[in-house]
Amino acid sequence: MDNQNSFLSNKVGHWISEQTGNSYIVSGSDNESELIKTLIENVYTYDYPSNVLEAEKKRLRGLILASAFDLLVSAEYFKSVGHSGWVYCPFPDNNPYIYYPYTNICPRCVVSNGFHFHKANKPPSGSIGAITSKLLGMFLGALFKKHGSDIEIRKGSEPVDTIFIDKTKKPEIYLFAEVKSAPLLTLPLAMKTEKMTQEEDNTAKALISHESVNIAQLYSKPLELFIPIRDAKSHSGWQVKVYSIGSKENEKDSEWAYKGIIKLLKTDKDFFSTYAKFWIEAMNEYESNNEGKQPIFWLTNACGQPVPRPESWPRRASGAGYESVSDGKTSVGMDRTDDIKKATYQVLKLGAEGKPAIDKIYLVGIVSNIHAVRHFDEYLTNLKDIIWTRDESGTITNASQLDPNTEFYNLFDGIISLTNTVARNSWIKKTFDF
Repeated sequence: MDNQNSFLSNKVGHWISEQTGNSYIVSGSDNESELIKTLIENVYTYDYPSNVLEAEKKRLRGLILASAFDLLVSAEYFKSVGHSGWVYCPFPDNNPYIYYPYTNICPRCVVSNGFHFHKANKPPSGSIGAITSKLLGMFLGALFKKHGSDIEIRKGSEPVDTIFIDKTKKPEIYLFAEVKSAPLLTLPLAMKTEKMTQEEDNTAKALISHESVNIAQLYSKPLELFIPIRDAKSHSGWQVKVYSIGSKENEKDSEWAYKGIIKLLKTDKDFFSTYAKFWIEAMNEYESNNEGKQPIFWLTNACGQPVPRPESWPRRASGAGYESVSDGKTSVGMDRTDDIKKATYQVLKLGAEGKPAIDKIYLVGIVSNIHAVRHFDEYLTNLKDIIWTRDESGTITNASQLDPNTEFYNLFDGIISLTNTVARNSWIKKTFDF
């Protein structure tokens, strides 16, 4: 190795050690760990149709893993459910419910092909990335353990999101990853209610319109998960099924949904299968470019404005145009274009900072729950196979002008997700094969 490469290796070796020293092990609460364990058990005991070939089963497993991760994130979102933000739906009038939606829509009506705007209860965008990054690290850690891999997962500091370390290999393997993760959907919460009325001519008459409601009693009240299911007899092709997940006891009860979903998964053997089938259909709708959307599409993030838009649909509170059901800022997994651009730069920076590493195998990539479903071809196809090297002379125009021992590096050693992984490294290909 020449003096310049030796200098660089010592420099980046120190940089890698410094970044690792400034990181900490990704961990969570007992309930978070227990829910992850229970979800993964359900994924690997999922009852596939007998005629599904192994390759298709593997593809489906990736989708079911991603659906399980969404349910984990849902439990995290549910911790902040409060007394405000609910919508009363008067339909059907013999079974009234209020709903706590995560897209700007009444979920009960949209399943029947109706659009009624109601403000979503999405957590602030600034907190979503931190939440999903931690949970994805824990989720991947449980998958590594299940598959017999001893991988240390550490949360880094700028410019490093997450570090995956395999100390069982010699030299040790370090994957420095930019993490971009966000759920495909978050299930609405539902609560059974009395038929709501209003006074009219000294008479209490049933409401026949939607109402935004603040509820007086939330704590200790039964809460349910809202899941659309296929129904050939329905005019929309869908009906609604609800599953009880217990109740939030007080304002400090932040893990009520974790405990409730764990109990549901362990006691209702049909729940996870019903949920996963719905999730996969919703994923297919999100991916499809067809104009005719199934109603469940409007429960997915980044679904846009309603089509057709009803006359009652509101204009934006600020700016021109109309409100969306869910805008592009909430895009799925790594599918937001701004995230792809930032992640690509971060990966290039991580590579330039950390390569060559003389005493370690140093890898870089993007890690997410869901691949860039809509934007991979446009933003990543032409980048995924790029390799690079350094030329401080500024004169190299052809590879033949380089020293024969010049090292080349992948721009991406891996573009990794539960649903699809592109790997230019054998360790990544094997380790992230779930």
